[in-house]
Amino acid sequence: MLSNRESRETGMSDENRANLERQDWIRAAYTVFTHEGVDRVRVLTLAEKLGITRGSFYWHFKNRDELLQALIEVWQQKNTGELLAACASSKDFTDRMLAIADCWTNENLFDPALDTAMRNWGNHDAKIGQLVHEEDQKRLSAFQHMFEEHGCKFTEAIIRARVFYFTQVGYYALELGEDLAQRLKLYRDYFFVFTGEQIDECRFQQYLAKTLPKNSE
Repeated sequence: MLSNRESRETGMSDENRANLERQDWIRAAYTVFTHEGVDRVRVLTLAEKLGITRGSFYWHFKNRDELLQALIEVWQQKNTGELLAACASSKDFTDRMLAIADCWTNENLFDPALDTAMRNWGNHDAKIGQLVHEEDQKRLSAFQHMFEEHGCKFTEAIIRARVFYFTQVGYYALELGEDLAQRLKLYRDYFFVFTGEQIDECRFQQYLAKTLPKNSE
């Protein structure tokens, strides 16, 4: 919390400052981070975008590092958290695979731009690079466990998990730009490549009907 002296220096009343919540700063930082990179996540830059004095930032954060830590936590909870939840969402293997497909194709669940921004940051910061590696291992471990539960032997489960995950990471890196309908309609074949099994056609069509925009069918 700011002292009375700091409040006077910012020229902002407690009432006005209270109207701008911590989450507003995080959202602004998220946008800058995913579009421009970590070096552009600066207090002054964010204050200008929010149309407010930068002194108000310190009402919610001790410093820039605390804001960056908040971004890391958003990434962990959103991207890794949603994937792990999808892996554990059902006892049925096909349901799990389709739940993960939802993550890959819904940026509200898994934001590829956020993942890319974290990887770019990690390329220039060893501590962040190690953190990215650890999150990758969590995801791979969850996928491996899912394949093992489905009956794959240990080594096969590792390989299938890697192919499954590395394919998606590479897809984002290449920025192919396929629309949602195109991606999902190919998932029948992706499912076979990833699992060695054919997805039940009735379930696949039900999934498409539920997921695809009405005008793309």
